[in-house]
Amino acid sequence: MSFSTADICDNFKDQEKIQVLSPKFKNYGKKTKFQGEVVTIKLDKSNWILISTLKEENGEGKVVVVDVDQEFYGIVGDKLMAFAKKNNYEAIIINGYVRDIDETKDINVGLLAIGTCPQRNFEKTQGFKDVELNFEGITVNSGDYIYADCDGVIITSKKLI
Repeated sequence: MSFSTADICDNFKDQEKIQVLSPKFKNYGKKTKFQGEVVTIKLDKSNWILISTLKEENGEGKVVVVDVDQEFYGIVGDKLMAFAKKNNYEAIIINGYVRDIDETKDINVGLLAIGTCPQRNFEKTQGFKDVELNFEGITVNSGDYIYADCDGVIITSKKLI
């Protein structure tokens, strides 16, 4: 995997709209450099649709982007990361919180979130897959493409390299 987000931003500045994820998102997974096609999920506290996606679908070359409106619950922990690893997902990016980070840091999947919270939500609420997400000044759709490295995370409407 040979790319640099800085080089992509420079090389495609006039050809493609490039969005940059806020630097407040930190990586709690082992994989720090990844790229992939986006799958979007919108949650209302509960992570049931995310569980079924990670557990039941092939994630080869995919990055799951989850918006939970920064609700203060741990959305992903060691069990969901194990599902993501088993089904070959590149990464999970959450506009929210994660837990079990002593374990998730050793699982070779990217896991970006705004922080940690040990508590999870037990209420079963509705979630939606493949919907447009808007948070932190970016817009993300299923089918978009993400590149991430130590310089940051960029989102484009198509695969660039």
